[in-house]
Amino acid sequence: MTTREDLPLQPAAPVAQSSSAQMAARLAADLDHRSRYDPAALDAVEDEMRTLALRLAAPPEPLPEPDPVAPDPEGGQSLFHAIHLASYRVEENAVSGWQSLQALFPDLLASRTARLEAADLGSRGQYLRLKAGPFDTEADARAACREVEAAGGWCAVTDFTGQTLGR
Repeated sequence: MTTREDLPLQPAAPVAQSSSAQMAARLAADLDHRSRYDPAALDAVEDEMRTLALRLAAPPEPLPEPDPVAPDPEGGQSLFHAIHLASYRVEENAVSGWQSLQALFPDLLASRTARLEAADLGSRGQYLRLKAGPFDTEADARAACREVEAAGGWCAVTDFTGQTLGR
């Protein structure tokens, strides 16, 4: 029978640098040592260990919901700005396009919402404009466009109207 002591040693993953992570690593090593060589010493802290185990096993507290984006004024322009990143004929392509753009620009798009707005381009047909936003100011949206364009992408500043992608 193979025991844990018979297994080859594997390098341990590095411990995070926060003080609580460092304390947890030291405490885990101390508990491991005492469980092998001085188990009676653990009887005195059994209640605390049980409480800690239950707290660690509990699901994390949910993060607060982000503030909702203000709705567009009825029949009017959005009060926010957006960047128009691409146009598609079908929503499924817009979804995959949004995912690709998020992978290309994770820092820029991670906190943004994607919206689709129908556009009739006459003889060229119907398109869905993929927009990302909101940006509080036009200057913020222009700066985002410069980042996209610097990487070889296409971008235009626009208003933050349209339907949320995927709804």
